Order: sequence, then structure tokens, then C-alpha cells
Amino acid sequence: MKNTRNNSAFHQVYKYLQRISCKTLGLAPWEVSSKQEDLLNVSYVGAYYNVLLIFLLIVLGICELFSGSLSDDYPGKLMPLIMVEVLFITILCASVIPLLYIIRQKKLINIYNRFKFVDKLLQKCENHKLKYDYTNDVIFVINLLATIWCIIIVDVWNFPAHRVFFENLPTVIGGGVMIQYAMLLNMVENKFRSIDLIISKFSLAKSNDNYPQIFSVTQKVLTRESILYNIDNLKSTYIELYGMCHDAADFYGVPILITILCFAERVIYCVYLCILTLLKVKGFYVSWLVVILRLIWIVFVFLVFTSSVTTIKKQLLFFSNDLSHLEINLTACDILPLDRTLLGITTGTIAMYLVIAVQFGSSSISH
Repeated sequence: MKNTRNNSAFHQVYKYLQRISCKTLGLAPWEVSSKQEDLLNVSYVGAYYNVLLIFLLIVLGICELFSGSLSDDYPGKLMPLIMVEVLFITILCASVIPLLYIIRQKKLINIYNRFKFVDKLLQKCENHKLKYDYTNDVIFVINLLATIWCIIIVDVWNFPAHRVFFENLPTVIGGGVMIQYAMLLNMVENKFRSIDLIISKFSLAKSNDNYPQIFSVTQKVLTRESILYNIDNLKSTYIELYGMCHDAADFYGVPILITILCFAERVIYCVYLCILTLLKVKGFYVSWLVVILRLIWIVFVFLVFTSSVTTIKKQLLFFSNDLSHLEINLTACDILPLDRTLLGITTGTIAMYLVIAVQFGSSSISH
């Protein structure tokens, strides 16, 4: 039975808004098939848009690199030069993300399309009921509103538009990558919960002391065959979900690594200016509203992402006893773990570079 929510006007608007926002950031270069609902196909128009986006990012970075727009806001000659060069490198790294989506979009398309096959396998099982989870809706809406209001509108209110885009586009694109990956893992985790629910409803007919029931040999055979049939479908579903997680980890490895670097640069940049402002170093000031909103949004994205990775890792470990040959490492290019351990690693690294940056900034200004 088809879920009636999929036909609602709200759901259609939500899906359209989600696709538009992802396409704008270069994170969805594919198209939705007109023949089969929710199936994705490769789109050359989306690929051309991503090429245009990459070109605009590089041009914006080059223009800001030679314009010297930061030299009026910060004292000295060395400090503005270092800041603009770091931001330029960050925007160049961010431009690699849309390029990777062009080159490897077939892998991600295949992952999303395999959800249809997983649903068909689950529908073959008894006691399966399709339940919609609103977690991804809440995550997407909060991230969209935070990006539009906290990052763009408030920033444009305080700084020139070209500088806002130059400084924030890498983190906005990176935030989109993390949210997209987190939502994908949440979809997989939702399928695991459906499997848990089906298993919990498995039951063999039990004899009752007061009302004994006698089953014929045929009934026992049919019951056993039904259970074995369900187990076979669930095993196929497990293997499919493991394969999807493996392909997702392979696809998102480099984009997530770039995203972590972009977020680290943004956090160091914001906190660095805050520290120098609090130390009353001459020539340094910050808009506290802008900085606080930026940091809150970054913390939100990191918490959502690491929580999704941690949850799916628990699900994978839960079933690993029976499927020990299926091992998945949810890491960024086998360099950084992506569960909540990432929060500790990132915090420690940022703190170390902040100490170095503050000492360097203070000494360079005094000289």
C-alpha cells in the first residue's frame, strides 16, 4: 500500500525545496526520472551547472585574493595577506566538491535507487508496516533556515555581499555535504529499525496450558517455511544495506575530509578574531551576533552528522555477529573517524592552532 503522505502537497513542496537547495550547492547534479517516481538518473544539465559553479567559485576567490578587501579591516600587512590566502585555499578546496559530484554521481545515484529494492524486500516480509520518520525533515528545515538566516542574511547586513560569499560558501557547501550524508545514514538506519521490528514480531505458535492447540504437520511446515522465507529476505536486506553504507563511505570520504578542513578554518578564523578582540588588540573587532550564529550552526551540523554516524555504526555492529564478513569503516579516507570521536579530535586540533595563531598574530602586530 502506498504511503498517502507521498502524495500530499506539503511533501511535494518539501521534496522540491530539498532538490533545489542541493542543486544550488552542486550536491545534486542528477535528475528525477519521469517514468518511475523517486528514481534518479544522470543529468548533463546538472553537470554543466556544477562546472559553472566551480568556475564562479574560482573567479570569486581570485578576485578577492587580489582586491585586498580585508586589508582595511585588519592592521598590518602580513595578517590580511595570510587571512585572504587561507580563505582562497579554502574556496579552492570547496570547489573540488562539486567536481567530485560530477565525476562520481553514478555511485550516489545507485545508492539512492537501491532504497526501492530494499523496500521491495521488506514488503515481502510478514508484519512489515511502512512508517515515515520525520527526523530528516527536521534536520533539513533547521539547516536550511540556519543557513539562510544566520549565515547569509545576518552576514550581508554587516558585511559586503561579495565578502560574505567568499568567506561562507566553502562552509555552506561543506555543511550541505554533512547534512546530506547524515540524512542518507538516517534513511539506512530507519530500514534497520524496520528489520528489528519485523524480527520482534516473529513468533512460533505456542501451546497454551488452558487451551491446548494442535497443529497438523502441514501447518507446522508452512509456518516454518514462512519464517525461513522472511529470514532469507531480511538477510538479503542486511547485505543490501551494508553495501549501501560501504558505497556511501567510499563516495563521501574526500568531500567530508574537505568539509572538515573548511569548518576547522572557519572556527579558527572566528574564534581567533574573538580572542584578539577580547584581548583588546588594536585594530581587531568582531560582530558578536555573526560569530555566535556561525559557531552555533557549525556545532549543530557536526552534532547531527556525528550522531548519525554513531547510530549507524551501532546498528552495523549489532548485526556483525551473523555477518562477520561484512566490515565497514565509516571514516574520511581512512584518516579520521566520523563518529563522536571526531568532535574531540577537531576540538583539540583547533585549540592547538588557535594558540599558535594568537601568539603569531600578537607578535606580528607588535612588530
